[in-house]
Amino acid sequence: MGAITLLHSSLDDWLRHRPRTTVVAIGLGLVAALGYADASVAPDLAPLVYLAPIGLVAWYAGRWAGALVALTSTSAWLLTDAAGRGFPPTMVVSWDALVRLAAFLVVAVMMAALRESLDRERQVARTDPLTGVGNARAFYEAADVEIARARRYQRPFTAVYVDLDDFKTVNDRLGHAAGDAVLRSVARATTGVLRKSDLVARIGGEEFCILLPETATAPARIVVQKLREALSDVVVAHGWRLTASIGVVTYLVPPESVDAMIGNVDHLMYTAKQGGKNAVEHSTAN
Repeated sequence: MGAITLLHSSLDDWLRHRPRTTVVAIGLGLVAALGYADASVAPDLAPLVYLAPIGLVAWYAGRWAGALVALTSTSAWLLTDAAGRGFPPTMVVSWDALVRLAAFLVVAVMMAALRESLDRERQVARTDPLTGVGNARAFYEAADVEIARARRYQRPFTAVYVDLDDFKTVNDRLGHAAGDAVLRSVARATTGVLRKSDLVARIGGEEFCILLPETATAPARIVVQKLREALSDVVVAHGWRLTASIGVVTYLVPPESVDAMIGNVDHLMYTAKQGGKNAVEHSTAN
């Protein structure tokens, strides 16, 4: 199951990050392959097979790109059908062809609309509404994929657990509105020092987890130092500077589960807090 999840995630991630022109080119290539199969290998190939490239392009490149592939698919079907019957394509531009084109276009529009709707729902379901970073669900999903990736490719990664020191004092002295503002500032400061491939998620009131893919011990220390400097720039009212207790585990061998991983970094965070706060405890699992 882990390998299937990793494969699906990798393919989806690869297609998501391709330029639209690349996705369209892939779709047109599939249409050409289907047209060739229809003309020479499997005559009378069902027109429904063209829905695959139409759906793929509409899903990853949008409705207009899907419409282009729908038009190309209709043309390919007309050409192969005309070639098989032995008369020019102009004689087979009929009501049947228009109906198929309309059906292809409907599929393209519906697939693109469905993707947009799912993306919006996915974003909302995996985003912390207060800070705009990920939530616990987003972190668990990303960490599960990263653990599977590490098992398959033997690549290191690092998990970070951040707990803001004495945050309750902010709420007690300045009010919850000020506390919310601090949390938003912490989220901005944290994401500002991370790569696009990294993930920060708020998993508790003043607790954040960070996932650093492809990050060994030495690079992780640099990232954590930058993180501490960024957090020190978050100044609460009356000049009080924010500090945090941080637990860090770099995995050269992946953990058994996400829960085990969080338990490890959480334990190190508490060790840092019990040692006087405003500290980092870093361990390497090998």
